Amino acid sequence: TVDAPIDFEPSADRGRHEPFANWYECERRSRNRGLFLADNNVGGQARSTRQNPGGGRSGYECAEERDYYPYWHPSYWVDLVVMTDNMTRCDYYQEESQNVMDKGHCSSVAYNTQNACEANGGTWMVDGAFNVEPPQCIEAPW
Repeated sequence: TVDAPIDFEPSADRGRHEPFANWYECERRSRNRGLFLADNNVGGQARSTRQNPGGGRSGYECAEERDYYPYWHPSYWVDLVVMTDNMTRCDYYQEESQNVMDKGHCSSVAYNTQNACEANGGTWMVDGAFNVEPPQCIEAPW
């Protein structure tokens, strides 16, 4: 993760689930251009998705991480359960979870792939798997 300016961290009297660095990196990171956007023009940052094309902020969460699972970038979250209406995807969800799979990122938050990172002078770093059980996969009740 990137060390975000400390001036942006809120006071300790407010709860938060992600640190400011999560939003700071997301705002600067290029979006995953392989994701489905429908006909939305979402811009180029990971903070904008088809569900959040304007890149509006909700706390320090990264919209791309929230809207697309399993996320391709390292996460702060340990996955407990995946609820799906398509049980044939359970193996995929469980295998791609950072619970069991290493996730990589670039020293320059602008680049999403190892090739792009290294081609532009960055260093590709790997955040290890959390080494816990894969998330349980259950059928959604809807």
